[in-house]
Amino acid sequence: MPEIPKFHEFMRPLLEVLRDQGGLSRTDAIEAVVKKMGLSEEQVAVSQESNGNSLVRGRIGWASSYLRVAGALTGPQRGYFALGPNATALLALNRPIKRADLTSFEEWKAHQAFKQTKSQPQQGNSADINIEDSTPEDLIEAGVKLIKEQLAADLLEQMKKMDPYAFESLVLDVLAAMGYGGGSRQAMQGVPRGPDGGIDGRINEDKLGLDQIYMQAKRYADNSVSSEKVQAFVGAMTQGGCRKGVFVTTSTFTSDARQFAASIRDPRLVLVDGEKLAELMIQHGVGIQTKEVIKISKIDLDFFGAGE
Repeated sequence: MPEIPKFHEFMRPLLEVLRDQGGLSRTDAIEAVVKKMGLSEEQVAVSQESNGNSLVRGRIGWASSYLRVAGALTGPQRGYFALGPNATALLALNRPIKRADLTSFEEWKAHQAFKQTKSQPQQGNSADINIEDSTPEDLIEAGVKLIKEQLAADLLEQMKKMDPYAFESLVLDVLAAMGYGGGSRQAMQGVPRGPDGGIDGRINEDKLGLDQIYMQAKRYADNSVSSEKVQAFVGAMTQGGCRKGVFVTTSTFTSDARQFAASIRDPRLVLVDGEKLAELMIQHGVGIQTKEVIKISKIDLDFFGAGE
């Protein structure tokens, strides 16, 4: 098999292509990188054993994902690549870019810190798994975990760019997929803009709407949701006679906001931050597509033992 560059070896060529040609569609950017690096047809034709897709194109895709986390690449629209704010610093290195070069950026540190707060200590870091001490099943598990982490990050980035009204509708879609309102999107309604005290949606728990859940959705890029915002929502719930509420944001909640939500028993309130929302979207298949299903076989001992 011909030698294929490692994924990090595609980082600099990808940034250089976007620097020289401007924003490009994902397909055009990948083809431009292949051309720039002078890869042969034989190299491009090498496929991944698990899915038959091009190994080269897959590694360019992973290079783009790492650059995106580090703030060196952005997606101005679906399926497009453009340079991010940290691209200039990486290009100024005037040498091939390594994964270690990404770790000094605040965006990368924030992403890693966010992952650490959600990860179980005993599971370890999927990026730091020791190949020598790992079984093939361990490696598969680590790979799946890493893919899910990147998918969650991509979902969050897309949600933060959404129109606020579209984001509110997305949250209702997720709640419907989870079974609220009997799993019917028709049992849910958005609330027109006005003096609603921050209520963005109502979910009927029964067909007559005798019991309802109120929903508020805040599409923030960076700002955390304060305790004042949460208290105002609880006030709107109480005024509307609602005893259950869900407050959803693409960002995070301050510690005071979480403490306040935990301290009340009536009405009941659940806070869902950006990472939890992305996790729920993956779990319930909202806003994602199944890219591939990998079949793993094992020996059938019953077959070989049939004659005994």
